Amino acid sequence: MKNTNILLMFSLLMLVGCMSVPAKLQVSEETNLSTFAQVRTNIENAQGEQARWGGIIAKVTNNADNTMLEIVHFPLTSSTRPTQKDQTQGRFRVYYAGLLDPIIYKEGRSITALGEVLALEEGRIGEHKYQYPVLNASAVHLWKEIKQIDVRITHNPFWTTPSYWHYPRSIMHRPIVSKKSSGKQKKSTKTSSK
Repeated sequence: MKNTNILLMFSLLMLVGCMSVPAKLQVSEETNLSTFAQVRTNIENAQGEQARWGGIIAKVTNNADNTMLEIVHFPLTSSTRPTQKDQTQGRFRVYYAGLLDPIIYKEGRSITALGEVLALEEGRIGEHKYQYPVLNASAVHLWKEIKQIDVRITHNPFWTTPSYWHYPRSIMHRPIVSKKSSGKQKKSTKTSSK
């Protein structure tokens, strides 16, 4: 029982640790963050406001004095990690003062940025003209890749656990079929030799 309580407490601490917002992305409770949808519909009211957006990196461009990340926007969880879905609200650009190495910040990685909303910027996605909302980032957080582990139980673990050994097991056997004898036994005749 004692080991179970310790394991439960450790699991809860790990869960709380996984759900917390990274320190560099935290803002005070009074801060009103602009949502991506608000900026797309009314950029004039959102310029200069703080925003925290995230998504998947689509493109990395290193300029002379900053790095531009083109991000496919996805909604954020309570820990500010983007949740990838089949639909997106669009793309946005993040400008970060300094170098973000494209080997580390590569296409397909999840990222969340915190910064100031700037004016829309003209660009293209392929041949399609596109108006990008822009974020002048004070902080960016690159999320660790989640590796899925396939765990399959190939045997019943309870059969080998000593705590379950005392429980009776019902074992099914095939019925035994035997032929009945007719009840008459043949008498053996002994011949005695004289």
